[in-house]
Amino acid sequence: MALTPKKLDAVRPTVPVDEVGRQTLVRVNINVPEGTRKQWKMAAIERGISLGTLIESAVNETLSKNTQV
Repeated sequence: MALTPKKLDAVRPTVPVDEVGRQTLVRVNINVPEGTRKQWKMAAIERGISLGTLIESAVNETLSKNTQV
C-alpha cells in the first residue's frame, strides 16, 4: 500500500499553508520520543511559529552550516 499525502485543503486549519507560497508541499513523518516533541512544541510556541516552521528552520540552518566547509 502506497502512502499518499493529504491534499492541502484537507489539512486542519491551524496549519499555515498560505505562508509557504507557491512551492509544492510534501509531508515528512518522523518518529521522536514524546518528551522531545513536547520540547520542540514549547519552543515553537515561545517563538510564535508552527512546529513545522521550527523544524524546517533548524534543519535548513544545520544544512547550511555543513555546506559552508
